[in-house]
Amino acid sequence: MVQFLSLDYWKKCQEVANSDEEFGIKTRMFNATFTYRVTDNDALPDVYVKFVDGEITEVRELGEGEKTDFTLEGLYSIWTQVNKGELDGSNAIMTRQLQFKGNMSAIIRYSKAFLRLFELMQTIPVEY
Repeated sequence: MVQFLSLDYWKKCQEVANSDEEFGIKTRMFNATFTYRVTDNDALPDVYVKFVDGEITEVRELGEGEKTDFTLEGLYSIWTQVNKGELDGSNAIMTRQLQFKGNMSAIIRYSKAFLRLFELMQTIPVEY
C-alpha cells in the first residue's frame, strides 16, 4: 500500500503505465512534461512526470520554480473521487474540478491515453 498521490504512488503509476501495452500505444509520439498537484494538501509534493514516446521516463518532485508543458491540479477530495471511480476523470477536467493548464488542443489527441492512465491509477492499492 502506498499513500495516495505521494511520490511513491506516482512512481508506482510509472511502473504500471509502462507495463501496459494499451497505454504505450496511446501515448506513442507524445513527448511532454506534466505537473500533478494537490492544491489543498501541503504534505503532498508537486510531482514532475515526463512522457517520452509511449513511456513515462521520469517521476520526481517538481523543482522550485520549474515549469512543465502541462499541469493537472485539484483538491485532494476530487482526486480521491476520480481514483475511486465516483467521478469521471474527463468530466472532472471539463467541469474544472481538476484544473488543466497548458495547450488544450495539443493534449486533445492524447485524451484517451490520459483516460487510460486514470484507469491504471485505480488499480494501485492506496491509503487515502
